[in-house]
Amino acid sequence: MKIRVKKVIDGDTFQDSRNRFFRLANVNTPEKRERGYQRAKDTLSNLIDGKDLIADVEGISYNRKVIIARSLGEKTTINEKMQKKGYKQKLTDQ
Repeated sequence: MKIRVKKVIDGDTFQDSRNRFFRLANVNTPEKRERGYQRAKDTLSNLIDGKDLIADVEGISYNRKVIIARSLGEKTTINEKMQKKGYKQKLTDQ
């Protein structure tokens, strides 16, 4: 599915131009009021804010589609980029 990013909510969640919410699969970032929250949010914003993405839905969590996403024309996913920056989801976080 093709989506246009409207607003980054935090380091692993964003809203699209149709007001749907998405969460990156296998990525875990600090929640609001936790240390590192703003850095994680800024990292994701720099990668996707205002961009068009191609997303593959992996599941649903809290009424958000859990996705694997990539920017148009890129092979490396946004999920992989966030993981390489240290935001990999631990098995206990699932």
